Amino acid sequence: MSPSKPLRILLVEDDSMIASVIALGLRMLGVPYLLDTAYSAEEGLDLFDENAYDLVMSDYNLRGMNGLSLLTTIRQRKPDIPTVLFTAYDTPQLQRQARESGVSDYIAKPFLIEDFVNLARSLLPIAANEIGAPPQ
Repeated sequence: MSPSKPLRILLVEDDSMIASVIALGLRMLGVPYLLDTAYSAEEGLDLFDENAYDLVMSDYNLRGMNGLSLLTTIRQRKPDIPTVLFTAYDTPQLQRQARESGVSDYIAKPFLIEDFVNLARSLLPIAANEIGAPPQ
């Protein structure tokens, strides 16, 4: 991957305050990236169809289609894309459904923004020296 090409992240969150907090936190990634925010699953699918993303993160509880259905649809279109489902409605059943659907990772709200950013970093195609490791 060329270092000049920024990573592309899609965030789907219908609460604009939470989306803003996540957007601010992602500034800690330490690599160039572009963040697109969708406020519904349907808007997220439209953006996904228009752009090539390196990571898709979605809240579970959205108006209309829920986040798990969104991520399942996205993985059907691009099976190798890393996906994260986050939710305030954490249940063993939802965790199992997320695993069975192939969601890469799952995080319950409330979460520490540092944990969220570290999770995103671990799923993005980032070389170690691009995230602060000493050069060889």
